[in-house]
Amino acid sequence: MKTKQLGSYPATSVLITVTTALFMVGLFALFALHAQMLTNALQENIEIQVYLEKDLTENTKNQLRQSLEKQEFTEVIADKPRVKFQSRDDAAKQLMKDTGEDFVESLGINPLRDVFVINIKREFYVKEKLTQIRKTLEATTGVYEVVYSESMIEKINQNLTMIGSFVAFFVFILLIIIVVLLNSAIKLALFSQRLLIRSMQLVGATAFFIKKPFLWRAAWQGFLGGLLACTLLGGLLFLLNMEIKELQSIQSYWSIGLLFFGLIFLGVIICLSSAYTATNRYLDMTLDELY
Repeated sequence: MKTKQLGSYPATSVLITVTTALFMVGLFALFALHAQMLTNALQENIEIQVYLEKDLTENTKNQLRQSLEKQEFTEVIADKPRVKFQSRDDAAKQLMKDTGEDFVESLGINPLRDVFVINIKREFYVKEKLTQIRKTLEATTGVYEVVYSESMIEKINQNLTMIGSFVAFFVFILLIIIVVLLNSAIKLALFSQRLLIRSMQLVGATAFFIKKPFLWRAAWQGFLGGLLACTLLGGLLFLLNMEIKELQSIQSYWSIGLLFFGLIFLGVIICLSSAYTATNRYLDMTLDELY
């Protein structure tokens, strides 16, 4: 029967533990990240409709547009304010297309109004700020009414608060579990090396010389475990994108890449710190304590 040699290191079991632990962290982090990205996408589609008084001149409409584009709450993308104008005639055509009825002919007039549609910055998605925006705009000459989906915005804000609290709590608990799990795995692995560490001490090796190979191996295992976890998560994400085509539209590859880098970094740091603590412990033990 084959027996373990003195100083043999259970590298495979440690690598599996590291990979599994980091995969669990990454899986939850991906869920939280996509929830955040979905909320951001919903926020970007929230609009304020500024309905205008009837019979305004083109010059007045242009002045209103310029004023809206310069407001601090108006979102700007690529130096272009997100303000759209829809004429009452275009709105009537769209409504007739959607309903299949020519209400203009039935009524004899077009009851709709010209409207500016504004996308606002995320920091203004607060009830008090939105109320102030509406009051300011409705006090503007030429503006008839300001409308936005107040219930939807409140619901999104509530969901953001709930997701944030849930993520913060779960991340805290999960990180504690992962740190304890990886720390235990590294310490158990180094337990098999305790006699080798003492032998190196007895021949006069310095503490740094003894620690160096163990720290290097731990860092490498943390890196490799993180890389394997990211590969598994990337494969899972690829399959989900194949099944749910709409998922790609809300994804930020920069954020996902940053998450994967964070997982690898976390694996290296935890494994390094665990190996450093364990080697120090065995270096300070007496011969009786080693047995």
